[in-house]
Amino acid sequence: MQTSKPLYTIMLGITALTVAFPAFAARTPWAIRHADDGVFAGIGYDMWRYQEATNGVPVDSQSGGLTVYTAGLSHIGRHDEGLYARLQLTAAFGTTRYQGNGALGLPAQGSTAHRITAADGRLGLVINGLWWDSHTVLIPYLGAGFHRFVRAAGPDNVNPGGTTLTAAHLGIGLGIDYALDRRWVLTLHAFTGYTLGAQIIATAPVAYDTATGTLESARLTEPLSDRPYTVLGLTIRYRVDPYLDIAFAVRRAAWSAAGAAPIPIAGPSGETLGMTRLPGSQSAETTMLIEAATPF
Repeated sequence: MQTSKPLYTIMLGITALTVAFPAFAARTPWAIRHADDGVFAGIGYDMWRYQEATNGVPVDSQSGGLTVYTAGLSHIGRHDEGLYARLQLTAAFGTTRYQGNGALGLPAQGSTAHRITAADGRLGLVINGLWWDSHTVLIPYLGAGFHRFVRAAGPDNVNPGGTTLTAAHLGIGLGIDYALDRRWVLTLHAFTGYTLGAQIIATAPVAYDTATGTLESARLTEPLSDRPYTVLGLTIRYRVDPYLDIAFAVRRAAWSAAGAAPIPIAGPSGETLGMTRLPGSQSAETTMLIEAATPF
């Protein structure tokens, strides 16, 4: 894993900010505090896009929609504490459209099942009193999460056993909350960081069978290089009554992974006949959610 020094520097800066400025959070606007204090659950739609490429040439792609479910909690510290915490758990299930290469290099198309499980957390500081406008607060935060993406086998038994991608991520973010009035709150947030410990589990050729004249494949777990991970999001919340908030959220996440190291293909006498490599990939998802929250 290689994480850049600038990322460490910025994270240390955010940590110092959390310690140094607790007084700014003394008077968080009522609407914002109640919008960010509660237990929430949601349902929505996830538009998923995944593409693999070898030497810059696309070889497999997958896109489609998944039904997504979320649950979690968020909290702003009372009085002068000023700390902001949020945890979200996500599950998404659906069928996506596969387009790629079959075992003989011929085009393959069809549908395949896809599922996503994820946990994302934030810990930051609520900062207000920076402008004359008392309805706006900033929330710089540290963010971390873990995602697991599972793709079933493609059509014509392409990649038997399917593909599983897993990765953690870590980075920094900034949220802006604006209280339109005592019931409506608009939130914008952006996050930038890196994947950590990314890996892929897939089926790939590893040996040549002289009896059948075919390549033998095996399930492989291969590490992938860490790459940037970015998120942009918008949420608008409405306070229905003292016991219920309703929110509409849109979130866009994007990341990529470099291909795994070359894997030798063994010949009948142990010699190396060639190399196979699990390709790099680019992923993006746009999620739209309706969430209901019960404030603390």
